[in-house]
Amino acid sequence: MNPADVGPFSQPSRVGLIDAYFGEREVDPSTAWRDVYRLLLWADATTGLAHCYESDKAQPGRPWYGRALAFHAWLAEQFGVSATELAEHLDWMFRQVIMRVADEEAARRDRRGARASDQLARYEDAMPAPDDDPELRELIEPLLPTDPRLRPDDDLIRDVLRRVRTYIGSENKRKNLLGRGFEDVLAGVVKRLPVPPEHLGTQTPIEAIPGFRAMRADDKTEKVDLWVGSSSGRRVLVSAKWSVRADREKQMRGDFLTYVAANEVREPFEYVWITNEFDPARLVANATNTEGNQYLFDAIVHVCPSALAVVHELGRPSLPRTPALLKEQLDRRRIIGLDDWLLSLSA
Repeated sequence: MNPADVGPFSQPSRVGLIDAYFGEREVDPSTAWRDVYRLLLWADATTGLAHCYESDKAQPGRPWYGRALAFHAWLAEQFGVSATELAEHLDWMFRQVIMRVADEEAARRDRRGARASDQLARYEDAMPAPDDDPELRELIEPLLPTDPRLRPDDDLIRDVLRRVRTYIGSENKRKNLLGRGFEDVLAGVVKRLPVPPEHLGTQTPIEAIPGFRAMRADDKTEKVDLWVGSSSGRRVLVSAKWSVRADREKQMRGDFLTYVAANEVREPFEYVWITNEFDPARLVANATNTEGNQYLFDAIVHVCPSALAVVHELGRPSLPRTPALLKEQLDRRRIIGLDDWLLSLSA
């Protein structure tokens, strides 16, 4: 499929971007978290800091602002850049999508402009320029030089307004890119491992995975975010959620029960949650959740547990209760890093 024939937020476009980012290189499990962050992590628009928690709770003066500062400073050090430069090294996928959206919008504008010229020519008085935004212009006008020699020409101002409007409109779609994009990025990492698994898929109907039967005719098709398998019969079903809320926790439990009901072979399957969640209570809850007489998840995989340790200061001798419980789950390896999980796929 030609990428030009699909939308910039579509799955073929996402996969194309991931392929362009990695090229032919092999992925080292120990540094895979860096690729995930470069591709998907973003800087919060209101604080300028690498995003690790809900924006409204990470504003200056609130407890999570201090944690976000610590995360940002640590990540800049890991990437070998200054704190002020870090944002330029993040959010690669979204930046590429935004540029494509802006280019496509510019092409549409040129086509509309060519068709509109004859229509505008019917009026002697000047008419408002297409694609201008009076309210947005009113916001930026006070920031522009009043000296005509220094002031940008009006075409440039309108182009800036259009690009700002494009960014605002696309920012609302970030969740779509982050949701399915996380699955695609993980798949892109897994298939580039030194020893990649024999089977790999995203958004796969459960009945298409060996050992699982189709659901009843009146049931909706259940798709697995990501799955990894081998000819030996190993089947790893992954719930890939960048972050999680109460409704998604219920969804993940429901998915597990569906997979259990669809499993038609005696061999068990592995159920794994891969996340970049930083809320310690949510991580602990999912690490300790049980279903029947076993843990709900065989593993909780965090993109970068070292970042968790920085954000929650897990190296302190005395910790508040919830961070202490988080450290316990990390020490018990109920929560592991993406690097360890990737290594386990070839074990």
